[in-house]
Amino acid sequence: MVATMEPWNLFEIGTVARSLGVSAEVIRAWERRKMIAPPRRTASGKRLFTAEEVEAMRAALVARGRNRTAQYETNPPPDAA
Repeated sequence: MVATMEPWNLFEIGTVARSLGVSAEVIRAWERRKMIAPPRRTASGKRLFTAEEVEAMRAALVARGRNRTAQYETNPPPDAA
């Protein structure tokens, strides 16, 4: 059985961007670069994301931040001195 997606279970790109602390343009870039799956769209073309998709993006951001922190512990950026 296929579950239907009710509109209240989906989030527009602006809401997702604010919750992740990034711009909507960053999310669009991830889509263009195939870093995220193409989102569902409304009839007017607005991108819609599930809570699971948002959490996957959040996890990727956290992992990316951890990688940068580990990098800076061994090689601090030039302005960190």
